[in-house]
Amino acid sequence: ARRISEIMRVPAAIAAMTAMVFGQLVMVMVMVITSLYMVQHQHRLDSVALVVSSHTIGMYAFSIFSGRLADRWGRAPVILVGASTLVLACLSATLSPDVLPLAFALFLLGLGWNFCYVGGSSLLADQLSPEERARTQGFNDLLIGLVSAAGGLFSGIIFANIGYIAMGYVGALAALVPLAMIAWWKLGTQKLMEA
Repeated sequence: ARRISEIMRVPAAIAAMTAMVFGQLVMVMVMVITSLYMVQHQHRLDSVALVVSSHTIGMYAFSIFSGRLADRWGRAPVILVGASTLVLACLSATLSPDVLPLAFALFLLGLGWNFCYVGGSSLLADQLSPEERARTQGFNDLLIGLVSAAGGLFSGIIFANIGYIAMGYVGALAALVPLAMIAWWKLGTQKLMEA
């Protein structure tokens, strides 16, 4: 079994972990602060619950489909769809403080996270032998936990200092990282095949 430091030099493994880590970061940053943003705009608790519920549905309800798409389309296209959906979600969240637009944006946020996570975890598993999986996936989960904590902290700081709209833009920029990493990985793979 390879050490984690060796696995982290495999471009596909880097792309997979980046998709999951940045998908989690973007999701947490926007999700955590949206309820405070809604309270700031005088929304009632049932409206906040509706928005958070729509987000949860986006996160989990379509897992069976995203898994099938990862097998049918391939891991990279699913991650690209997920990261693009995260960008769209972050930008949509900035458009209106009303309940339905926020519910739709948070639904997209959950769905984008789902595609990044399912595509990323499938791609990572593809790179690992059975002996490497538990340790590497545990390390990946540690990274996800750390970025969740950082995302929650920094979203509060950004929200307090420059507002929710800026938070959405920061999230959209962060969601571009998995797009860039998948493009880098696929471009490198294509060059290797041509050589």
